[in-house]
Amino acid sequence: MAFSFAILKNENDSDHMGWIHACECSKIPLRYSVIDITRHDWLEKANAEDFDCYLTRPPGITTHFKQLYDERVYILYAVLGRNIYPSYNEILMYENKRMLAYWLKANGVPHPETWIFYDKGEALGFTETCSLPIVAKTAIGASGSGVRIIRRRQDLRDYVEHAFSEKGIKRRWGPNIRRGDLWKRFVRRLKHIPESYRYFHDRYIAVHMSAHRWFVLFQKYIDCDFEWRAVRIGNSYFAHRKVRKRGEMFSGTSEVSWDRPSLNLLDFVKDVCNKGGFFSQAIDIFEDKEGNFLVNELQCFFGSKNPHQMIVDGKPGRYLYREDQWIFDEGDYNTNESFDLRLQHVIELLERKAH
Repeated sequence: MAFSFAILKNENDSDHMGWIHACECSKIPLRYSVIDITRHDWLEKANAEDFDCYLTRPPGITTHFKQLYDERVYILYAVLGRNIYPSYNEILMYENKRMLAYWLKANGVPHPETWIFYDKGEALGFTETCSLPIVAKTAIGASGSGVRIIRRRQDLRDYVEHAFSEKGIKRRWGPNIRRGDLWKRFVRRLKHIPESYRYFHDRYIAVHMSAHRWFVLFQKYIDCDFEWRAVRIGNSYFAHRKVRKRGEMFSGTSEVSWDRPSLNLLDFVKDVCNKGGFFSQAIDIFEDKEGNFLVNELQCFFGSKNPHQMIVDGKPGRYLYREDQWIFDEGDYNTNESFDLRLQHVIELLERKAH
């Protein structure tokens, strides 16, 4: 049986390429079409064939294209009843820290206390009484862009004033200095100057078009030494530590420590994902000084060039949960930035549904 897939391209020309590579390398016969969901005729193209599943890749640079993507996927999923992957809830929370905060609180998932204000006066009142330091976040922004740790009350007041103005809050659009290997990346960019110019020019325009305005999101500062990056795709689980290289934030760093995750951590990840019905999820988790786990971020897509997301006793692999116990399975399971594993899970779901 050959399945047919529609790959829903966003405004970025490369975001969906992982799905294409996965389809072309699949050992199972399948067909796929790429549909640009940002075009005016997206619905006609999406309805041109009875696709078995729509493979999504929501964007994460500008709020207006993120809103466009969410709305159009909603029509496919909720109105037309089509199969989509990942789930609609996972897509809706991707690069939307407001929805994430609401979902975590509504479901009783442990997380740093979060405050969201749409009223300037209410926000300014909060700045006079809240504990410092405090973390300010924009609704959209990956790899730590849009995240600030604020220690001075006047700086916090100024942040609110900027957020409730035409100026808004600007995210980082240039290189991520905290990631390290800056010189290597600089040399690589020099070899492709026209492409590099277009890349940074487009990011500059996109970030300034999508300034954070008319609300603020604050999060309690958690004093911890590291953050866990945990991943669930299908029935595969991974986890490793993210290590600070520069500054105080873990997001956006490429430094990792391959420590064996505890079974308690894996149980926590499984419980969070089961609550949301999540099967394509990266979860950034703080472990505080008392050993409590707190969800910091949920992302249904994440960047990783490593062919693995976990190493245990020198061996790359994953954990599987079978017969009420965790079993380590050796191997590289993050090939093609985990799109191969995602496609394998999609096919498993479709085959199960067919029977």
